Amino acid sequence: MVFWILVAGLAAAVTLAITRPLMRPSTPAMDAGDADIAVYKDQLKEIAADEARGTLGVAEAESARAEIGRRILRAAEGSSRPEPSSRAAGQNRFIQTVSIATSIALPLASLALYLVYGAPGLPGQPLSDRLAAATDSNKPNDLIAKVEERLREHPEDGMGWDVIAPVYYATGQYDGAATAYQNAIRLIGETPRRLQGFANARIHLENGIVPEDARKALERVLQLEPNATEPRIWLALAKEQDGRLQEAAADYRKLIDEAPEHAPWRKVLEDRLASLGKDAGGVPASGSATAAPAAAPPAGNPDAAAIMSMGPEERQAFITRMVDNLASRLKSDGSDAEGWVKLIRAYQVLGRRDDAVKALTDARANLKGNEVGLAKVDSLARQLGLGS
Repeated sequence: MVFWILVAGLAAAVTLAITRPLMRPSTPAMDAGDADIAVYKDQLKEIAADEARGTLGVAEAESARAEIGRRILRAAEGSSRPEPSSRAAGQNRFIQTVSIATSIALPLASLALYLVYGAPGLPGQPLSDRLAAATDSNKPNDLIAKVEERLREHPEDGMGWDVIAPVYYATGQYDGAATAYQNAIRLIGETPRRLQGFANARIHLENGIVPEDARKALERVLQLEPNATEPRIWLALAKEQDGRLQEAAADYRKLIDEAPEHAPWRKVLEDRLASLGKDAGGVPASGSATAAPAAAPPAGNPDAAAIMSMGPEERQAFITRMVDNLASRLKSDGSDAEGWVKLIRAYQVLGRRDDAVKALTDARANLKGNEVGLAKVDSLARQLGLGS
């Protein structure tokens, strides 16, 4: 605080120095008569000097003095120097008062404003630290926090949800991404991008299994863009997961026929088709009778081609990890009927029938008393031929 008092004092001193000339009383200016008299007096001095040097005679000097004397008298008679009026004196006093008041009030007002709106207690900070703080404020997490705060205050802001949804997805917050896409669709309408983003987030949450709400979103994408490839791939995989193998095989064949020759996902679809077997209408990939079957579909991603272009071993490890994560979750919380349905179906698709049967037994044990959940599990068991 002492520092700011010194600053205020310095500001007052500077203001006083600037306004000091205004405090001086004004003096009346010399009029024309006074100027003439001053000139005539100088001429008298010159005449005396010339006379002393002998360049001017006595008679001439007297004549010149007489003429200059007459001019001085005329100038004196015409000159009038008014006395300072009371009005001028009042103006001088007013100017001085305003100057003094300004010198005092200006620094005091500045100090008061700073104390109200400033931060006098904030410690000094080097320029490098300030620049670093400015950079940190633009980090992704800070930007996300700002958008989230905005959405908490204005949950009806559909554009805000549309902006943050892909950010959630990119940072692995799939639950938040699905909710954000859903809100954006509800508030500002459906678009293929939003619907596909919602479906991808939901598929990722379900460890590669296509849930019903994602399936509906993908079907809606095809209504808006009938030639879109990504939703057709996921819908074909969804049919395979449901045990509708012949329909899935037909979709795979159509996608392969329409795919460009060097499409990164063409080989994956051929492997999927080969894995279905001849009874379901599948054919060996690339005409080879020994093609290795592919595993279950990988989790959702904005770019299905990039995901499905994994090598067989990498893809197998990826899917196995996803299914094992789901099994671990159900082991700790077996009340999720939908989770059991997905796990049983995933085991069946992977060709792990024994694991599927065991998962069916575990599901029935964990879902005792849940008639709706048991009905779903039993229905799936009948569809997959796992017993009654």
